[in-house]
Amino acid sequence: MVFNGQMRILIRIGILLAFWAAAGDRSLAQHFFEVRGADSKYRYADWNYTFSNSAIVDLFYVGAPGSNEFNLGGGYGFKPTTALLIAPLAYAVIGKEAGQRGVKLALLVAFEQDGWKIASFFAHYAGVAGEVDSYQVLDTLDAGKVFARRFEAGISSGFFHAGGNWNPQVGPLFKVNDRFGSWYVSWRFGPQRELRFGRTLLLKK
Repeated sequence: MVFNGQMRILIRIGILLAFWAAAGDRSLAQHFFEVRGADSKYRYADWNYTFSNSAIVDLFYVGAPGSNEFNLGGGYGFKPTTALLIAPLAYAVIGKEAGQRGVKLALLVAFEQDGWKIASFFAHYAGVAGEVDSYQVLDTLDAGKVFARRFEAGISSGFFHAGGNWNPQVGPLFKVNDRFGSWYVSWRFGPQRELRFGRTLLLKK
């Protein structure tokens, strides 16, 4: 009963968000795609759509050994300055394993100025059904500097925290930017080492 009530609320929020977002000027909207893979068998695929009124609809999949999560939600992007974006987000979460159902609250922050770029995504998951406990995740916090116009070097970090256990990671990040987005690779160290590859695409309408 608790789960059904929570999911009905999230569905209603999603419908309201869709109607509100549709009020924006679609000619100024944009699609963002990202895929990631790693030697740790981590995998990630994301699509989000940002409307001209800064409403965001986001759908992403994240997987690791023993875990496959589907997240559907959205939020709103605030720009206190032209260089800074702050976006609170909320998701309904459905997992393939252990009857996982829950909600996720997240904060996306992005900063870009004078060739410096910082981006982070922090989230808290609260289960409403199934056997997956609550957790916190920072995936990822990246900071870098553009050089030679299309290259970028910096640091990639993150963590996963559940049941009192931490799995922090940090390491070098290298990107090659093009007119559609970027290719990137990071080599992160911690309790688990991870070589990660990714691709982003930004398509403006």
